[in-house]
Amino acid sequence: MLRSIDQEKCIGCGSCFKTCGFDVFRLETKRPESAPCQAACPAGIDIRSYAHLLQQGKTAEAAEELLSRNPLPGLTCRVCPRFCESKCTRKGIDASVNVNALEQYLAEWLARRDVEPVPVTRAGRVAIVGSGAAGMAAAFFMRRKGYAVTVYEKEGHPGGQFRTPEFADALEAQIRFLKAEGIEFRCNTPVGDGEAVTVRSLRAHHVKAVILATGAARDKAERTTPPFASIVDITPDQFIDADPLTLATRTNGVFAAGPVRGGSHLAPHEVRDAFEAAFSADRFVNGWDMLESRPPRKLEVYEMHTGTLFEYDPELPVGNLPASPRNDRARDAEGRPVPFGYETACREANRCLTCGAKAYAHYKDDCMTCFFCEQACPTGAIIVNPFKERLPRTIECTREGVN
Repeated sequence: MLRSIDQEKCIGCGSCFKTCGFDVFRLETKRPESAPCQAACPAGIDIRSYAHLLQQGKTAEAAEELLSRNPLPGLTCRVCPRFCESKCTRKGIDASVNVNALEQYLAEWLARRDVEPVPVTRAGRVAIVGSGAAGMAAAFFMRRKGYAVTVYEKEGHPGGQFRTPEFADALEAQIRFLKAEGIEFRCNTPVGDGEAVTVRSLRAHHVKAVILATGAARDKAERTTPPFASIVDITPDQFIDADPLTLATRTNGVFAAGPVRGGSHLAPHEVRDAFEAAFSADRFVNGWDMLESRPPRKLEVYEMHTGTLFEYDPELPVGNLPASPRNDRARDAEGRPVPFGYETACREANRCLTCGAKAYAHYKDDCMTCFFCEQACPTGAIIVNPFKERLPRTIECTREGVN
């Protein structure tokens, strides 16, 4: 029978979970200390959590975990610089986990599933002006909070920077997904000073909050003044002046996200801006302090010392963990990466060391005292039976496997 797990010694590597034949263990991934990959991700995606869900074969739950911080995985996986992979602990052992491919796998899965929209539970509507990465992400976050959401786009089709032939298929899949979530798109409808629809007119028609996400040209010489000067302050660089933390403008209930406020043009950064703006807008509508209960932007990072993983058996690259090489994606005739399938995605997720997680016995009564977990633990955190008795249910085992 499993005696105890020393939480001080546990480094969250998952060796117990991956070696137990009776599915006794799980990992607590929602911890104060983040994994290096999450801290490096501009969008703040909890990669550790969705990787552990994929390790269990729980694709639906992993997809929901991803959506909670990035509702545009089918687009971001094509343009993200992979900051997470550059900080992956596994990189110091063999090669980083192919996080980008896991994200694309989940995006493909989401594109195939039937969506059940969240019921509208909030009075009033929320308006999003602009349908680029920041606009689409903000619309999703507000929709998931229970608001009726309308996206206003001056062009004939949503998408912003993704409105190119290269991203046509992925963008169409993304728009279908957002519409299935219950988000309304109104194209050919510019919003701003001097237009038929203004921010003031929206607020006058029961719109509780407005998020401005119209984008901005990278080159200052090509940048034009955002058409909202009557309600927001404009900086000398022709950006909307918004609070750097809450993204609120000088007009109550109006927020700005993405390049229009001087933010980065990288899609993951735009998604993070959208998350912050949606968080603030929700608290504003509810009459709550926008500074309270905010998820921290700067995370405390757990640094796993991978040297401990070599102490148990130097013949194995990572203790008793799966040591398959990094799964680089195959490419189709046009050079585009072919998405992982279910089995490949689960195998790749199992390479994740879930840095900073903590192991616990989820099904303690299923323990057969086989000692696999105790032998595999690189830090000696697990004690199965202190007297090492061979109980009737014990499975005799060797290093090669079960006898």
